[in-house]
Amino acid sequence: MEEDHKRKSNLFFSLIEYLLLTLFHLTRLLFYVAPPSLLDAAFAGLGSIIFHSWPGMRRRLEGKISDAMPGVFDRRETMDIGRQACGAILRPILDLVLMSRYGHRFMIELRIEGLDNLERADAMGKGVILVGAHLGANALRIATMARLGKAYTPIYLPPEDSPVSRYYMTLASFGQPLGCDTECPVLWTGQDTVRRTREHLSKGKRVGIDFDVEGSCAVYFFGREAALADGIAQFSVDTGAPVVPFALLHGKGPFGHRLVFYGAITARSRGTRARDVKAIMTEVAKTGESMIREAPGQWMSWFGIRRLWEKAEGLEEKGSSGYRQTAVGAGDHEAGR
Repeated sequence: MEEDHKRKSNLFFSLIEYLLLTLFHLTRLLFYVAPPSLLDAAFAGLGSIIFHSWPGMRRRLEGKISDAMPGVFDRRETMDIGRQACGAILRPILDLVLMSRYGHRFMIELRIEGLDNLERADAMGKGVILVGAHLGANALRIATMARLGKAYTPIYLPPEDSPVSRYYMTLASFGQPLGCDTECPVLWTGQDTVRRTREHLSKGKRVGIDFDVEGSCAVYFFGREAALADGIAQFSVDTGAPVVPFALLHGKGPFGHRLVFYGAITARSRGTRARDVKAIMTEVAKTGESMIREAPGQWMSWFGIRRLWEKAEGLEEKGSSGYRQTAVGAGDHEAGR
């Protein structure tokens, strides 16, 4: 039974990977003959097709959004967020091809907010940990920052850990020439990551980590405890590097993106390492939730939010130390952009 389930799962992801690669190559071709606005609308339409073609997924997705933001949106708005979230899964394809064809226009129409937050963090000389989410034009953050002269090195899971590894590597190979830190384009987890990241930060460099991934640190996130990976805080405590949350959000059309840098979160001694890590992650989750609420339809991780909540419940049942939410660290970072 287990082998049969595994075989079906592999077949499913092979089909998904084939469709994604086909869409990628088709999009590259269409950009030679179709205007960006038309392709932008087409990808939005694909998101709607996915949303409405899978009733079970649609109901579950709407439930997750409603659970996370009860009373904030009515049914129509919740459905709209769900449609956009389905489209967000495909947007890295459109975004990367858009940058490759219209990079100059993209940068001209880019709006930047809170850049002084990053510059103050850089001035500390301890390196910077840029914290993002699977939100907005996340596939373009590396290239955008490189073109602004603010290059950073992302920390990613290795391709072999992805069920769609060929698609993963195709996008990575296509995106790297668009802009990256030429000295160190990427740090793959599991490949002496901790030592290499510390060394990178010690040189005053920047690294980038997405916070919305499953881990073992339970912090308040969208109304309840969620189990998030705490590598962000561990690196900050070890090196003194400030944490700067940031997001690259889509505009209403194919251009007009917003690159937003939020107030820095700095490591401060609170008695024990565990409390220090928990305090930083509490602030990361707080700011991360705020950035997602700015554009909830652009967050593709709605699909996995319940898993984060359920993992935190499991930690509580096991009596994980430091599980309970505390006020430690609340309000410790600069509130403004």
